[in-house]
Amino acid sequence: MEKNREITVKGIGNLIVPVDYVEILLTLDEINRDYQKGYETFQNHIIELQEIIQKAGFEKKELKTSEIKICNKYEHERKGSDYVEVFKGYRFYTSLKLNFDFDSKKIGKFFSVISNSEVAPKIDVNFTIKDKESVKKALLANAAKDAKEKASILCEAMGVKLGKIITINYNWDEIRFFSPTSYDLDTDKFCVCGVSDSSIDFTPDDITVNDDACFVWEIED
Repeated sequence: MEKNREITVKGIGNLIVPVDYVEILLTLDEINRDYQKGYETFQNHIIELQEIIQKAGFEKKELKTSEIKICNKYEHERKGSDYVEVFKGYRFYTSLKLNFDFDSKKIGKFFSVISNSEVAPKIDVNFTIKDKESVKKALLANAAKDAKEKASILCEAMGVKLGKIITINYNWDEIRFFSPTSYDLDTDKFCVCGVSDSSIDFTPDDITVNDDACFVWEIED
């Protein structure tokens, strides 16, 4: 019995999409040997961050907590020929996130307010897109179209016909929807005292994303 002839083709979907969403990540990571003082300071800093985002024009509920952790902090130190764990204090850690539609003035206002505060979180700014699912679907549709076009060209060149689809293989890898644009202001050195609007009007670089899938068709005479 003649074995079915098959053709396997990888389809690749590519899209370039503009930024329309911003993620500001705020991290507090503090150490204090006195638990009560450390806890109170940590709590006050979180409250201050909530007040900061309200002064910047956001609602308190828009600042979301991704992680919070309170634990003992130890470090390894050499003692003679051995290394021992030495207690350094209590670690108070939290990761907070503020998401909003892209607006360079809002970003500038946020940095203006936080630069005049005593709290100093680690700040990361990511430029992304809001409707990631629609882009994922469009990428897969492009990948399927690309694969079929390649398979049809190959079959035509060989004088055969493309038959019915047999299998589709997709790896489900995570797609990163981030612009390469970086936004980094050192709030320890960045002073905007008395300045009501320190925003910089800018447009982040577009986001280039791709995805792929493998398709198997039968080959007909």
